[in-house]
Amino acid sequence: IAAPPGIRDAGRVVRVSFAYDDGNGGTYAMPTTSYPMFRAVAGIRKAFAAMAAVRTDSETVGTDADGPAVAVVAASGEYFSALGVQPVRGRLYGPGDDVPPVGNDVAVIGYAYWQRAFAGAASAIGSTIVVGGRRLTVIGVTPRGFNGADLAPADVFIPLSTAQRNAGGDWWNNPGMLAVNLIAKLADGVSPAQASAAVVGALRVDPTGVMRSPVAAVPLESVVPGASARESTQGRIALWLSGVSLVVLLIATANVGTLLQLRAARRRRDVAVRVALGARPGHLAREILAESVTLAVAGAGIGLLLARWFDAIVRTTLLPTLAPTERVFDGGVLVASLALAGGAGVVAGLGALRQAWRRNVTDGLRAGPGHGASDRFGLHRALVGVQVALCTVLLVGAGLFVLSLRRVQSQDLGFSTAHLLLVELDYRGALRGLERDLAHEDAARRLAQLPGVARATVAQGMPFGAHNIPPVAIDGYQLPPPNVAQLPIMYAATPAYLSMMGVTLVRGRLFTARDDRAAPLVALVNETFARTAWSGQDPIGKCLRAGFAEGGAGPQDDPMQAAAFLPCRAVVGVVRDSRARSLRTEGGEAKLMQYYVPFEQAPPPPVPNASSITSLLVEAQGDPAALAPAVQRLVRQASTVPVTVRARPYQELIDPQLRSWRLGATLFTAFGALALAIAAVGLHATVAYLTAQRTREIGVRLALGGSGARVSRLVVADALRMAAIGAGTGVAVAMALAPLVQSLLFGTSAREPAVAAFAVAVLLGVTICAALGPSWRASRVSPMEVLRTDA
Repeated sequence: IAAPPGIRDAGRVVRVSFAYDDGNGGTYAMPTTSYPMFRAVAGIRKAFAAMAAVRTDSETVGTDADGPAVAVVAASGEYFSALGVQPVRGRLYGPGDDVPPVGNDVAVIGYAYWQRAFAGAASAIGSTIVVGGRRLTVIGVTPRGFNGADLAPADVFIPLSTAQRNAGGDWWNNPGMLAVNLIAKLADGVSPAQASAAVVGALRVDPTGVMRSPVAAVPLESVVPGASARESTQGRIALWLSGVSLVVLLIATANVGTLLQLRAARRRRDVAVRVALGARPGHLAREILAESVTLAVAGAGIGLLLARWFDAIVRTTLLPTLAPTERVFDGGVLVASLALAGGAGVVAGLGALRQAWRRNVTDGLRAGPGHGASDRFGLHRALVGVQVALCTVLLVGAGLFVLSLRRVQSQDLGFSTAHLLLVELDYRGALRGLERDLAHEDAARRLAQLPGVARATVAQGMPFGAHNIPPVAIDGYQLPPPNVAQLPIMYAATPAYLSMMGVTLVRGRLFTARDDRAAPLVALVNETFARTAWSGQDPIGKCLRAGFAEGGAGPQDDPMQAAAFLPCRAVVGVVRDSRARSLRTEGGEAKLMQYYVPFEQAPPPPVPNASSITSLLVEAQGDPAALAPAVQRLVRQASTVPVTVRARPYQELIDPQLRSWRLGATLFTAFGALALAIAAVGLHATVAYLTAQRTREIGVRLALGGSGARVSRLVVADALRMAAIGAGTGVAVAMALAPLVQSLLFGTSAREPAVAAFAVAVLLGVTICAALGPSWRASRVSPMEVLRTDA
């Protein structure tokens, strides 16, 4: 698998994450870290030659309030040197352009964006672009295909300190602000294991005070998608689909080989005549191979043409995150496909070639319809059996992925997204803090009056979206160390939010309009929170404390200990568990501790003058996607400052997690259907040939009083026996491969009997259909004509 384009010496470039001790003998992993931690690790030169801190986001370009969104990579000054990137125009920014807290107003644009926005003109260098409200000077263009360390699109690269200029809160000195990912180049002669050990050793004492918990390990993941790709769900599905493609090729090769064998058998008399007249076997062999290779290459050409047409469909429906410069169809695919097709053509022609070298002219001249019935148990049946077996494996795989997709889509998430629209407002830095929150609240009030809108409300934190995980203290219960995987997730919710999200009350009460700033502090907890913190006790009336200590926590403070001195929030209700981050249930994702506080009682953010509202939630009376344009127009028209409005169905937050199952179900089903069609052609041709070989036998049966219906059943039964052997073999192979695919499925056993039974039933049904034509022709055979011809 190739490295990401544009990166020099990519084998030494790694992504850096951290595994911390959880205090109970285990560890928890954090892919993001703070800027102070980045500086501490970057200084360990015996491990890394260079290191960069990176953030990715989507921001608007231009001064138009409804300008297009582009993928923006905000990275520290060492980013391009760590990756070994060279510009194709201008220069790339460096450490001098990225000096916290305020970096230079410069930008480097990606090659694809350069072509789209500037038509590849040299005048792009020195021009000004507006990205997220910042006026930046374009200083360079990255190489063609370069998208950073990932395949995801990257249009604009800006210094990290420039991107974080308005973040506030001393982000460059705050060890509690986990805002960046790390990419590094290993030092010369240093292995990933050695680099990881060096970092752990250097941070063991933590002289900088940047860690909340001891570092147990520093996992390093290569940017070259080798083993790491095989470990990801989509990577493993991609590898499986590569294997499936080869299986389809084998089926097609066996099918073409079967058809060429049958053609050679029908031409046996013709070949014998040509040999008797002096034709050389070598000449006949070249003719047969040329025929098979031509058929294979022609078929590959048609397939590649279709692939070219379907390229855009595959990108938009199945691979939407693929960068614009990454093509599903390219020159490498063309060459590989034609080479495989040519090889398959040669293999397919070998069986027919074997017959051409048989020089028994007398037998060939005697050959005719109804002779050669002994071939019924030869290579033809074996090739059909192989096709059916491989087709069965694909159909079982398709059934498993389709079943997994249905089960993951039908699972109860604990909330409903059917009519919800998520609205995100970007004021481009014109409004901050309280002013930004007031603008959001005004937009929510206006949207509630819009025709087609049932309700609208502000939101702070939501499932599968932005999370708020402040420090929490619970009387009588010791929480694990601070980490995203275990700390309770908080949602600041209005009564309308609870109703719109379908939050279900188990006991106690929900929030009302009376739970405002002047009222006593209250909270709702989910069932897992209540069961974990107060096992066997009544949670109603219990106390929890949440938020940051007044004035924010300093670098040497422990926010968890400080939370114990915050005011008490009385639990007034228990709500049903709901999913927060993942559709999968592994790792306790189905049972996370979550709680709600009234929106007006939400703890203040740790960063001064920061906004509390993350987005708006709108409930549509009909299709939420159809309501989006009207929502965007209303908010833009009512705003006193330029604002970019992104309105999308809430379901789009969840859809990316469905992509791996949808990809597997769609492509396995498509390949299975293609394989089934190919196998059906081979079955029909083989049954027709074998039935023709038995013409004399059939004529005798009919002459002795046999009925046409009985002959038809005989032909169909023979075809079913042939297919059943292949299907049984295929099921056995599928069961043997089951452990390899089990981790890709959801709530489904890879040895699901119903799926295997369905696959066999489909194949047997197709076999019956393929045998109907030959069986009908066999029932119409005239005994007198057959016996007269035989005589």
